[in-house]
Amino acid sequence: MILLPRNAARIAATAAFALLAGCAQMNQPAPPPNPVAYNPPAAAVTELPAAQATHYRMNFAAGGTRLDAEGAAMIASIADTMRANPGLMATLIGSADPAGTDASNMRLSKRRAIVVHDALRRGKVPESRIDTRWTGERQADATPELVLRTVEIILH
Repeated sequence: MILLPRNAARIAATAAFALLAGCAQMNQPAPPPNPVAYNPPAAAVTELPAAQATHYRMNFAAGGTRLDAEGAAMIASIADTMRANPGLMATLIGSADPAGTDASNMRLSKRRAIVVHDALRRGKVPESRIDTRWTGERQADATPELVLRTVEIILH
């Protein structure tokens, strides 16, 4: 015969309740992940001496992803420079201004970076020489919004 303490039923009920509560929490959907920058700018790229890197800034309209005539001309010139200098690499860093949600800014900065990437590819720059990144809105609060609606192009 097995002897159980007087409050064995209470202990068993408490354990069962804790187990069920844990299972209920496991069935809850996970919260959506915070947007994370794809391949954020590497210190090695952003800290190159000025003599080793050339920086360009492609501006976009608020919420926009279209290249204007000036932007298309800039891309054509950069593509010409890269074709003439086979050792040059391009790092593209898309960004957005603080308007909108983190997730929408991440998507917008990605689309901007891809627009510039695709324009360089149409300019016959090999895929292997283009590093495409996007950061959403990750700049200091004091940065003017126009500067944030860009793709930075770094030739190195």
